[in-house]
Amino acid sequence: MRKLNEKLVGRIVLKAGFLLVVGAGLVGCGGPSSSDGVVANEIPLPTDTLLNLACADVGINIEQCVLDDFENPFRATVTKEFDPNDPDADTKFALNNSLPEGPTGAKARFYLWATALARFPSGENQYNTALALHELFTTSGDPLIREQAKRAYRSVWENFFGSVTVFECCGEFFPEPRDDTAFAVPLNELVLERLVRAAEFTSMSYPNGFEPLIPDDPSGLDAGLIELETQEVITSWGFNYRCTGLGAARTCFVEVSVFP
Repeated sequence: MRKLNEKLVGRIVLKAGFLLVVGAGLVGCGGPSSSDGVVANEIPLPTDTLLNLACADVGINIEQCVLDDFENPFRATVTKEFDPNDPDADTKFALNNSLPEGPTGAKARFYLWATALARFPSGENQYNTALALHELFTTSGDPLIREQAKRAYRSVWENFFGSVTVFECCGEFFPEPRDDTAFAVPLNELVLERLVRAAEFTSMSYPNGFEPLIPDDPSGLDAGLIELETQEVITSWGFNYRCTGLGAARTCFVEVSVFP
């Protein structure tokens, strides 16, 4: 499964960190030049996991302070949205796919998606900003980042509840060769999975998955107790969820709570 219109661009590794090589179409008119100490069309990336929040609401809905943050390597880089009239053009996903995997690229991922969100508030940009903050909390354990990640996930529900993200997949399973089929996934459901089942999203970089955001100290609690704590927080946000099925077939849906 892959995101719609995701494209790879080159990446080179430097001793002092990473330098992202981007196409000319993704660099703004105020982008890096040789006089900046880097090669034109290349972006030096942060590789640490210490994130200084530019303002209280950075990465939340329409807040734009990340665009003035000098620690943001993408503040002068175009974060192009998908254009149905030009479906083969590079987009923000081209930049995202070229970032280092795991903790080395987590901070850059936050800046990329927070920049995209500030320029184009959408559920997709909000969700990926929240996901990057969740990854940064997993790598750093910073409680301030944990709270910002929770706020960013909550913002998907409060400001972009009906938004979807589009994937393409499965063309190879048809009896005759055909292009992948595009289908939409509700972002409110993806947020719920990340809140309730964070530890299940394992990868090479995160073999134990992401750290649960709720409760504040999940150590010693099993998955069931973590889910109960998470349900209480979700209720306090004005939402609830219901599930059908068991085990791998369990599916959960988010709803807006209506109190008498």
